[in-house]
Amino acid sequence: MYSLAVRLFTLAPKNALSFATGQAARLKLPKPLADLSCRGFAAVFRLNMDEASAPLSAYATIEDLFTRSLKPGLRPISSPICSPADGFLARSGPIQAGEAIQAKGLPYAAADLIFGATAPETVKAQDFAWYQTIYLAPHNYHRVHAPFSGRVTKVTHFPGELWPVNGPFVARVPRLFSRNERLVFSFDLSLGGKAYVVMVGAFNVGRMVTPLAPDVVTNNGRRQGNEQPSFTTFEPARDVAIGDEIGTFMLGSTVVIVYDHAAISGINLLRAQDNRPILMGQTLCTRQS
Repeated sequence: MYSLAVRLFTLAPKNALSFATGQAARLKLPKPLADLSCRGFAAVFRLNMDEASAPLSAYATIEDLFTRSLKPGLRPISSPICSPADGFLARSGPIQAGEAIQAKGLPYAAADLIFGATAPETVKAQDFAWYQTIYLAPHNYHRVHAPFSGRVTKVTHFPGELWPVNGPFVARVPRLFSRNERLVFSFDLSLGGKAYVVMVGAFNVGRMVTPLAPDVVTNNGRRQGNEQPSFTTFEPARDVAIGDEIGTFMLGSTVVIVYDHAAISGINLLRAQDNRPILMGQTLCTRQS
């Protein structure tokens, strides 16, 4: 059944359908209808509104509710490298010969995810040491935070496709993360080394925003997939502290973190391939030597 769904999605106008969903999520209805739709959304997806900074009645649209902020102090930082988002730690492991694992039997090149076809000639497969993949489910808090302290040198927007990022599609669509639309944040870390935080768009909205580059518009309704990437370069680089907000998914998706060898020197990162639940701020490493 899932193989048939993949074939159907190959033909579907994924970006246009996602854009339409986003427009519907942003639709401002009369107050009684807005309250009803938000209550229904919260009930269907079992949102934990006890954590939200505002009561359910305060949200004017589904998008407002989905991108809700949290009460202050709910996500304390517990280590020098922490989860950037609430969700599930799908995978965390070494990058071998430049490849990370999307799902069992499906590798992808870390350089493709980060640079697309724009990789500098100086970038080598052996430069990449480790990756971590956090999947956000619909009920999760959908703001993304810096998983470490450092300086952001560049934000790259890669237009692309918008495949679903749930388990069945991740297991069947080759190079899904590097094919989908994404925002890539390039970090020089305070502890040394380089790392990249990749927000991967997904079917149904696919819209992502970042306070670091407010002019970037993802899934803006135009035909995407063949457009060139755009770059926002910071000179000087922007200081970002661990836990600072760097982006928001307007409806679900995935965050991938990629580290070079210097970034994880002296740090033991968690190993995982089991979709373990994780909250923003919880540790992604076991200890620092």
